[in-house]
This record gives sequence, C-alpha cells and structure tokens, in this order.
Amino acid sequence: MRHIIPTTLLVILSINAFSQTKSKNLFKRFYNNHLIINSEQKKAQFFAEISPQFFAYGGYGAGVGFEFARFQTGFVSIKTELKPIFRDAIFDNAKGLSIPKNAIAEVFANVFLRKDRKGLYAGTIYSYDWFSATDDKTQQKEDFTKQYLVARAGFRWFPFKEHFYIDGGYGVSFNLSGSAERTLGDSKYSPRPVIALPFFAVGGRFFLASKK
Repeated sequence: MRHIIPTTLLVILSINAFSQTKSKNLFKRFYNNHLIINSEQKKAQFFAEISPQFFAYGGYGAGVGFEFARFQTGFVSIKTELKPIFRDAIFDNAKGLSIPKNAIAEVFANVFLRKDRKGLYAGTIYSYDWFSATDDKTQQKEDFTKQYLVARAGFRWFPFKEHFYIDGGYGVSFNLSGSAERTLGDSKYSPRPVIALPFFAVGGRFFLASKK
C-alpha cells in the first residue's frame, strides 16, 4: 500500500504534465496558424475577372484591381450591343430604337464581411456610359453619354481553394445625368432615373509578391 499511493500520484502528475504540454503545443500551433492567416489577409492581392455574358452578346466585359483586408477596388471596361431586354430596363418608350453599342467604364469599391474577402459584400460603382442609338424607322443615329452611381450587394464564392472565384449579385443604378425626354427620328424616349440590374463575373486573384 505504501508503494501504491506514491506510484499513483506519479502517474497522475505525469498525465497532467503531458496534457498541459500537448495543450500548449495545440494552442501554439493554433496561434501560429492564426498569425499566418492574419498576415496573408493583410497582404495586397491583384485580381482579374471577366463577365462572360457580354462575350456571348459579341462584346466584352473585363475588370482588374487590388484587394486587401476587407476591401476591394478596381476598374471595369464593358462593350456590348444593348439587347431589347436591357434597352427596355434602361430607357422608357425605346421599343423603336436599336442600340448597337453600349460602352462602359467603371470604378468600384467593395467592403466584405469577412477579412479574407469571401462571401457577402456591399459596394458602390461610378459608371460612365456611352450609347449609340438608331431609330429603326428613319435610321437616324445619335451618340450620347450618361453617368450612374450604383449601390450593390453581392456574394463571392471560391469553389477551388483561394484563387478562382465566382461573383454575382444585384445593383441599383441612380441616373446622375437626368431623365429628360430625347427625340430621335420618330422615337421619343427617356433614360430611367433608377435601374435595377444583376451582375455576374468569374475571375482569379493572386498575391503581388510570392509567399515565403
């Protein structure tokens, strides 16, 4: 009995010491991984993306920019024929018009809920649009420009690790250039003051410098 008690105490103390060492090692690994993740999130990344739907219409849509922490900012260039469904979303009484060219230059900024810039975000866009319109009946043409301020919300999904992403959501565009009626040939039409349109893009992001 005299030997059992000291032996039991020794076993208990050894197990306790081993558990504490293991817990410290687990905590240390977790803490180090947390530091690495935080360090990576703070590094600036370059991204490039395309909007496939505009290529399907015979045009193009592409963007580039930078991101860090919860923030993303960039520039987008778009050129496309304005199909009737989008023409009628942007203009009132425009059924007698064809708009073979709509060119757009945008600068944007997004803020993400997550520091790794995945998932939900909200953002704003300044959009400068060029339109080329033709009255179908008289074949008269005109070119004009419009400016929009867009508030949007979206979701960014990374199906394959950290680089490739799919981005989509919805935006509400506020016409900064006025909604006065325009006359072209036999058509009298006007730009809508507020427009709601979806957006979609696929892209990739990369660190500006190689990770060490």
